[in-house]
Order: sequence, then C-alpha cells, then structure tokens
Amino acid sequence: MAWCRAVLPLLLITASSVRGGEAFKCFTCEQPTTISSCKNVTHCKPEATACQTVLVQMESEYPFNQSPKVTRSCANSCIATDPDSMGIAHPVYCCFYDLCNSIEASRDLPGHRPLACQTTSLPPSPNTG
Repeated sequence: MAWCRAVLPLLLITASSVRGGEAFKCFTCEQPTTISSCKNVTHCKPEATACQTVLVQMESEYPFNQSPKVTRSCANSCIATDPDSMGIAHPVYCCFYDLCNSIEASRDLPGHRPLACQTTSLPPSPNTG
C-alpha cells in the first residue's frame, strides 16, 4: 500500500504533463445513447483532462435484453463514482487517454474502474539460499 501512495502521485504528474497542452480524443454523445451507437470522436479542448462516461439508464426488469444508455464527453475535471457503492442512479466513469471510453472499455460497465491502485499478483521471488 505504501508503494501505491508513492507511485500514484508520480503517475498523475506524468499523465498530466505528457500531453503538453495537446488535445486528446474521446468518444462523445450528448444525448443518452446505447453504448454501441455512441461512436462520435471528438478532439477535446486542451484544458480537458479526461473522457467521461455516465451510465444514464439500465434496465430494471427482466429479461435485461437492451443495452444500457450512456452519455460520453470530454471533461475538464472528472470525479468518478465509487464502483462498489450501491444505489447510485447515474454512475460516472473517468479515463485519461485517447479514446479510452470506447465500446470495448464499456463492456465492463458498471464495473469499469476509475484510475486507482489495483493489487496485482507478483511471481514468487526465487529462493536466495
């Protein structure tokens, strides 16, 4: 966990400085649209820091055969909702590189995670004697 606290600020600084004012691209749809239909590519303004996806509508009744509806946009700031919280009406997902809010990235909705430290399994270290 200490490693996470040490590395996360460096990642954020690197991510914010890599572009040097250059705009990046996000998929956008202003009106609630099915995930597969939201294909507009927008060159974000230089001050945009994230691509944002808001889950607007999900089926609440069986048989759950329709696609969720989302809005997507470039965002000057993006605060993701906690993916583990219950009862959020419109969860917000944030990502921070070109076209990161793609259809492929949305396949995990509502489990698409905001930038965070995640635990990983490392291979066991070899015996040193």
